[in-house]
Amino acid sequence: FPNLQIDKDDAARLETFHGTCLIVSFHTPEVIFEQLALVYALPKMRARNFRIILPWFSTGTMERVEKIGQIATANSLARMLSCCPMGPGGPATVVIYDIHALQEQFYFADTVLVELKSGVWLLKEKLEQLRKECPEEEIAIVFPDDGAHKRFKAKFHGLPSIVCAKVREGEKRIVTVKEGEPTGRHCVIIDDLVQSGGTLLECAKPLNDLGAAKVSCFVTHGVFPKESWKKFVGNGLIHKFWIT
Repeated sequence: FPNLQIDKDDAARLETFHGTCLIVSFHTPEVIFEQLALVYALPKMRARNFRIILPWFSTGTMERVEKIGQIATANSLARMLSCCPMGPGGPATVVIYDIHALQEQFYFADTVLVELKSGVWLLKEKLEQLRKECPEEEIAIVFPDDGAHKRFKAKFHGLPSIVCAKVREGEKRIVTVKEGEPTGRHCVIIDDLVQSGGTLLECAKPLNDLGAAKVSCFVTHGVFPKESWKKFVGNGLIHKFWIT
């Protein structure tokens, strides 16, 4: 276990600042302990208006139990962060970007405040730039499943939307276009994260089959374990891939 130390002069100055912001990354279990130690220590050093910036809530995809024996680790991580002590200005605020499921904010105890942010504005800026560069190109927003549709639909007023869904075909589950018209459009698939990339690639296939002019992707969190990003390099299905 690491020996942690905050510079003595810095620790003494914490209370004089209007606020303290700690940016953390819980991307792997190996780094969680030392960062939690700081989360618990800084309020006791009288850090005011303490904000914990956790861009990616890494256990968010395990948010529910569907059979006996499963553990909802999204709830576990929320409980660990909820143990942050009160500071001079009251409870800490945990800031998360594009959390996987909105209900996960209620896994946190009342001892902390939760503030949900989104990186989608970065995509909207890029789309506006594309519109100016290619005014004749029609852009459609594609949601790879109902979950993404619920999370992001309110952020894209004025743009045509397409919703995909997984359906069973014999022993296989394939992605089909459930709503919307991709023909002749630049279809931009949006989701909160990408890991293996299978869902995005499976979603791109029916869009191309139905005559999409281009298919691009945007995700806030490009996780890409085991170098899965290589699936998208030189891939004829995907025109562009934007991550934050």
